[in-house]
Amino acid sequence: MHNIKTVGKSGQISLGKAMAGMGFIIQELPGGDIVLKRAVVVPMNERLLDPAVHAELEAAREWRRSNPAKATDLTALGSKLGIK
Repeated sequence: MHNIKTVGKSGQISLGKAMAGMGFIIQELPGGDIVLKRAVVVPMNERLLDPAVHAELEAAREWRRSNPAKATDLTALGSKLGIK
């Protein structure tokens, strides 16, 4: 469904009461067009509750457990990089 909206003197567009309080991502295209995409804002202190973020962090923890830290041989690294 397409609607035509006019920008008022204050530079605002009214999207209606149904959109009140929603967050949007504003994408400005090269030709001057603007795309509004609805967005969900997650507070920083709650982002770890997101299942996708939690799964990614758990995968990183598993990788860390499977790949323990080890000392770097700086002489060998320098030779590999061509540093004397």
